Amino acid sequence: MDLKLTGKVAVVAGGSKGIGAATARLLAEEGAKLLLTARGLEALAATAQVIHDATGAEVQTISADLSAPGPAEDVAKAALDAYGRIDILVNSAGAARGGAFESLSDDVWADALNLKFFGTMRMVRAVLPAMRARKYGRIVNVAGNTGSQPHPGLLPGGCANAALLSFTKGLSEDIVKDGIVMNALQPGPAQTEHWDTLMTNLSRGTGLNNAEFETEFLKLIPMGRTAEAGEMAQMIVFLASDTAAYMTGRSVIVDGGWTAAMA
Repeated sequence: MDLKLTGKVAVVAGGSKGIGAATARLLAEEGAKLLLTARGLEALAATAQVIHDATGAEVQTISADLSAPGPAEDVAKAALDAYGRIDILVNSAGAARGGAFESLSDDVWADALNLKFFGTMRMVRAVLPAMRARKYGRIVNVAGNTGSQPHPGLLPGGCANAALLSFTKGLSEDIVKDGIVMNALQPGPAQTEHWDTLMTNLSRGTGLNNAEFETEFLKLIPMGRTAEAGEMAQMIVFLASDTAAYMTGRSVIVDGGWTAAMA
């Protein structure tokens, strides 16, 4: 299917690794021009080079800590300076730490909210003027399925994800009049750089090592496996395209059947 993304300008927050990097690669394969942002400049540069070498796409980068006020505006300005417009924003920055509730400090909760929720909110706010001026925009927020499928070991991220889902639905009803649609992807467990750390945190105090705990955890998922980052990227790119132009304020769950809800 031709998603008609050739020449579109896409900003990908959290674009240096994991789902964000996989999404950036797929957007480039579909013909989009990219601006990638994340905190680590070296990882950004490496990902950008890989994508450019594989696809020939134009890829710009800017290091930014979206957990703080200010850098989101710098990211939007960099995209506008490089390309003159912003068509697509993908928010995939932030991975919250998990663990038993009693072991989670205030800092863990603050980190989850500051990057995952506030970082997304700040990026949306930063790109809206440019999108409104052109009466066009596609925004996809990555909000893990724990936002609607709570797990006792994943509470900080789950609360941030729930806030993102509320934000996505609420704001979408206002910006649609300006030609901007905003949806969310709710991914389940995926094989990213964060996965092994998460299994380590969740397995503490269970008497199981990482591999044993992962085996038990995956029994919660009907498909019995984690996803590849590219499987999430495919849905994100679809939501970012005009093929999904009649969708807004919606979340799409891609979690191997884990979420206990009616189809």
